Amino acid sequence: MMKSKSTRATESRHRQLGRVLVVNMGGTSTKLAIFSGNAVVHQENLMFTPPLGVKRIADELPGREEQVRSFLKVIGAKLNKFAAVIGRGGLLAPLPAGVYRINRKMLEDLRASKHGEHPSNLCALLVHELTKDTGVPAFVADPVVVDEFSDVARVSGCPGIERVSRLHALNVRAMCKRAAAELGIAFNKASFVVAHLGSGFTIASVKNGRIIDNADGMLGEGPFSVERAGVLPLRGVVELARKHEDGELKKLLVKKSGLAGYLGTSDLPEVLERVVGGDKQAKLIYSAMVYQIAKNIGMYAVPLFGAHNAVIITGGLAHSSKLVSDLKKYIKWLGKVLVYPGENEMEALAAAANAALAGEERVRTYKG
Repeated sequence: MMKSKSTRATESRHRQLGRVLVVNMGGTSTKLAIFSGNAVVHQENLMFTPPLGVKRIADELPGREEQVRSFLKVIGAKLNKFAAVIGRGGLLAPLPAGVYRINRKMLEDLRASKHGEHPSNLCALLVHELTKDTGVPAFVADPVVVDEFSDVARVSGCPGIERVSRLHALNVRAMCKRAAAELGIAFNKASFVVAHLGSGFTIASVKNGRIIDNADGMLGEGPFSVERAGVLPLRGVVELARKHEDGELKKLLVKKSGLAGYLGTSDLPEVLERVVGGDKQAKLIYSAMVYQIAKNIGMYAVPLFGAHNAVIITGGLAHSSKLVSDLKKYIKWLGKVLVYPGENEMEALAAAANAALAGEERVRTYKG
């Protein structure tokens, strides 16, 4: 698709701002990418083995930092020459979407794992260490705790339990911005139903650029995924709770359910091979997953009164033409369907940093 004049002008301005270093950490890896505008100059995935005896995520920081600094030295990248360094946001207090400058309160909350323990907590800590003596701007953007719910969306139906916003906010917002640009609509006037289909699923309602509702796919909502249970009949959950310890139950629902629980694998291509080979159980479970995804897409069109500009299908599983085709059979009545395969996290972070540097998105302050 040919880019608009305004899009080309924006990309040119971002290139002129300089190079951006992007940091995204997982349990056993540190993804690094250097961007010039939207173009990747260098990308690397550094594998990391936590030292024996390390019990807290924050204690991995020295080893991670040494590894990253050594790599940057090898490729001749000097930290003080970057226009900005940005990391994936960790488990912070609920906050509005956007770009946040790394500050003392954010670092304190992440070091203490105040809102939960996760490898992404290391990103801001590492970015701070890399930039603290350079004067280079240090950011995070759109962490999983982005919360733009209305009050009515928080009500669960059971006093003492409140619905919470937790989602793949980084990719959801990035793909909504991409779709708005392609459709010629201002992001803050565009509305979408988004299905992010990765190892976990997010189904979200985005109204005028704000994520007003979403299914917390980690524990308790949305369709079942390749490993996660999704929403379950409560009677069955009560019975499971009687049979399992708390930690064991959470592991069952988050890691040993979905395709993995029913079929013994979380690999979608393998499941599809079994379907083609005539495996009736694989066909049933795969079809049920597609059915539940489609049903939830319809559900999350409701908060938008059906006045969405498009349905967006994204995430790693969107690479499957079979899955996308089967989904479209259910949801074609909802209108335009846009497919953007992949997690797109590195590109989204670079775009966020560039937008902040160019003054196109205001830099927010984290208050906890």
